[in-house]
Amino acid sequence: MGWDERVPELLTRLGELGLVGAIKIDGERAYKPWTVVISGQQLGGASIRYDGDSLDHCLRDAVAALRERYPDDLSLS
Repeated sequence: MGWDERVPELLTRLGELGLVGAIKIDGERAYKPWTVVISGQQLGGASIRYDGDSLDHCLRDAVAALRERYPDDLSLS
């Protein structure tokens, strides 16, 4: 199962961690129309953002970046 099939689970977990997650599709962009952003005070004012041609790819990269910051807290496979 790809991350694009687990969006509700991922967003719920982000909320539990006190983070904000946003997913956007921009139909006016021909190149990399998907955007995934994760932000929150726990990230020290920074945010994690990925743009791409595939929602699954953006989510996979965002989760990998988040796991670097929260190696024990993001309990999603």
